[in-house]
Amino acid sequence: MTRSLEVFNELYKPYKITRKNNVFILNTMDGNFAIKENPKIDYYKLYQYLKSRSFNYIPEMSLDSRDDLVVLEYQDDLSIDKEQKALDLINIVGLLHSKTSYFKNVTNDKYKEVYDKILKRINYINMMYEELFLDFLNEEYLVPSHYLFLRNYTLIYKAFEYVKDKLDEWFNLIKDKNSERVVLVHNNLKLEHFIKNENDYLISWDHYIIDTPVLDLYKFYQNEWKDISFVNVIDNYNRVFELKEDEKLLLDILISIPLEVSFKKREIDNVREVRELINYLNSSSKIVFND
Repeated sequence: MTRSLEVFNELYKPYKITRKNNVFILNTMDGNFAIKENPKIDYYKLYQYLKSRSFNYIPEMSLDSRDDLVVLEYQDDLSIDKEQKALDLINIVGLLHSKTSYFKNVTNDKYKEVYDKILKRINYINMMYEELFLDFLNEEYLVPSHYLFLRNYTLIYKAFEYVKDKLDEWFNLIKDKNSERVVLVHNNLKLEHFIKNENDYLISWDHYIIDTPVLDLYKFYQNEWKDISFVNVIDNYNRVFELKEDEKLLLDILISIPLEVSFKKREIDNVREVRELINYLNSSSKIVFND
């Protein structure tokens, strides 16, 4: 515990201190506080900006905050169904994007850079899977993970065909544009970063950036796809802040890129990895091909 936090302890005299990751939770007679030491961002600047945009779904900041110590109001999270919590969270994110959106001038090179970066990733994973396919095909005795991979290779192959085709479609749609819609992106959306209580709060803003709204949806999907039906999540989001055609295409592309499987020593881990890849592709297709 640093000297700054010790001074705060002397001032508020908490009766209980707990730690969650890199945040200290102080329970005091005057309320509960979350304290983050040496923050990576300027929380005061972010706080002022969001308040200026009438976005109030953030914890109140104490006047005792300083450059090396951010003091925020702390609320316990209610225990509710994950699906319901995801829908509540995405409604707040839709509001965040709608209140902070604007169009930013960009050069054609920007879109080409994005295209090349995504294509490079697709080609890398595709080549890796093609090599695995040929290696497994030549094995005399297949272990379960290799058999599972081969049995579902058509699904993997079609996913790569789809993303390559859609990436070209996306680039042809936006390559001549000179502006891009950007928003304040939380950039680390997880269910655990949404507090549901008398008031709703988004927390953990350390990675926020100004970029396409697609990033928040994609990263939320990456973090929570196993436990949540994202068809409903995307539908709810679009009711608050509707994605444009190129944004919808980009989201479909990103979530449809197959996960990268890393084969390990233990066969049970390999089976789990391949099964997760298959489940991910099936989950993504439900969103992409949802009417």
